[in-house]
Amino acid sequence: MPTLLIIFIFLFLSACSADETRQTITGTTMGTSYSIKINNNYVSQLMIDRRLDEIEQIFSTWNETSELSQLNKAPINQWIKVSDELFFVLSQAKKIHKQTQGFFDSGMGRLINIWGFGTIKVQEKPSLEKIGQALAISSIEYLRLDNSRVKKLKDVHINLSAIAKGYGVDVVTNILIKKGLKNFMVEIGGEVMVQGQWTIGIEKPNHSMPIAIELQNQAVATSGDYRNYLKWQGKKYQHIINPHTGLPASTNLSSVSVIHNSAMIADAYATAMMAMGSQKAQILAQQLNLSVVLILSQQYDFKVLKIR
Repeated sequence: MPTLLIIFIFLFLSACSADETRQTITGTTMGTSYSIKINNNYVSQLMIDRRLDEIEQIFSTWNETSELSQLNKAPINQWIKVSDELFFVLSQAKKIHKQTQGFFDSGMGRLINIWGFGTIKVQEKPSLEKIGQALAISSIEYLRLDNSRVKKLKDVHINLSAIAKGYGVDVVTNILIKKGLKNFMVEIGGEVMVQGQWTIGIEKPNHSMPIAIELQNQAVATSGDYRNYLKWQGKKYQHIINPHTGLPASTNLSSVSVIHNSAMIADAYATAMMAMGSQKAQILAQQLNLSVVLILSQQYDFKVLKIR
């Protein structure tokens, strides 16, 4: 994941007991780092890296030869056969787009790039005219899916950075479960999945004591604005774009953490909630029966709202 999308979760490190051993595997994938901690077992890092390389070759927006990059270059109004993995994640992205009233939108690749949050570096912020032009063709609504095929109705560019990383966590987790492992943690760019019981700390914007969350066979994903943001026309904006305006979202939230059985789903919901603000986020959490932790902005003294 690009550094602009880094989120803010870390583990409370607890020592293994005398009769336990812990393997720690670290590496890089999808433009960010990953970490795996396994208690009382060992796995091959080469096996993990090979699988993550396969995922990156599908979903990377930075690699021009990736399957997603090739889809973005494809002509409009033409059915394109895609891999089962890409079709699955695109299907989930469209489903969550509908659930969140469009606040999660993986069709914003062009907007992400003109703001300098993607593969293209920009020297100045875009004009409102340029934003409007990109917004007109920036929605996953312009992507049709049918039986492992996709068709673009407009020249939309898909960016799956806010869901593919979580998908990678889920894939690695399932690999380890199939090998019989029962006590481990998988983290990619801050998105976390655990098997067994672990304590996770969510960093606060004011650097006070982290919020402790107990997880058991669950994932948690966090999206926040207090390390990565920009200033435009004298105002501070977070790195997440509001799909309805084409502008960086300006809400009363500093971070959102979502707990779910899937890191991929948690990843997407956290992004959507950051874009929509606390009022709509609380309503969505209740509608979908989600466990979330919302941290309001400095204006609201970083108040913490927990919904379980």
